[in-house]
Amino acid sequence: MSDEWSEKSVPWITKDGLLDVAKLPFEGILMQAMASDAETFHSGVVILRMMYERGRKEAGVFLLGLLVASDDDLDRRLMIVEVLSSVQTEACARLLFAELRRIKSSNTTRRYLISVIKVLAAMPAELVQEGFEALAEDSSFSYRMRGKFRAAAARFDDLPADWL
Repeated sequence: MSDEWSEKSVPWITKDGLLDVAKLPFEGILMQAMASDAETFHSGVVILRMMYERGRKEAGVFLLGLLVASDDDLDRRLMIVEVLSSVQTEACARLLFAELRRIKSSNTTRRYLISVIKVLAAMPAELVQEGFEALAEDSSFSYRMRGKFRAAAARFDDLPADWL
C-alpha cells in the first residue's frame, strides 16, 4: 500500500501499518456498541474506551449515553460500567451515583452494584467523596451497603502519619 493511498483512504492506519484508534471513524464503532450480540457489543464499547483514552472525548459521552439508554440487562450494563473506569469526569460520577440509587440491591444486582462502587472509588476524591458520604447516611440503603459507601468515602480521608 502506498503512503499516499494510506493517508487519504485510511488515516487510522499509521505509516508503520499500526492502528491509530484516535482516528477511527465513529459510525462503525457506534453500530458495534449498539449491537444485540454480546461479543460485538463488548468489542464496540472496548474500542470506544480506547478512543476516549486517546483523546476522543465524544467516545466517553457516547458511553454515558449508552448506559442511560440501555435496558435492564445487567451484563450489558456491567460491560459499560467497566469501561467507564477510564471516563473520570463529573458527569460520569453523577451518572454512576444515580445508578446506585436507581438499582435496588439484591442477589441478582449485587455484582453490578459492586462494580459501580469500584469504578467510583477509583475516581479522584473531588468527584466522589461527597457522594459516597451522602449515600453512607442514606437510610434507604441496607446497613451493609452503607458500610460499603462509608469504606469508599474513608479511602479519601487524610490518614495520620502514624496510622500503621
